[in-house]
Amino acid sequence: MAKIVVLGGGIGGTSMAYELRAALGKEHSISVVGDTPLFSFTPSNPWVAVGWRKPSDIQVNIGQYLAKKGIAFNPVGAQELT
Repeated sequence: MAKIVVLGGGIGGTSMAYELRAALGKEHSISVVGDTPLFSFTPSNPWVAVGWRKPSDIQVNIGQYLAKKGIAFNPVGAQELT
């Protein structure tokens, strides 16, 4: 069993975690480390900038969605790799 840690809870990191889960199956452990529990859908930032949406309209608590796929989420940020 592999233990995989994805650094970054943004659009790239969460996409990678979902792809890894689909490719590897449930027997492998996948965790995402991000610096905030909120995921902001970056392509919608222009809507926030012009006032068509509020920041809260384009943010979700990503941990609950990752958990549905068996992916752990740690919103603590990474300080160093050893």
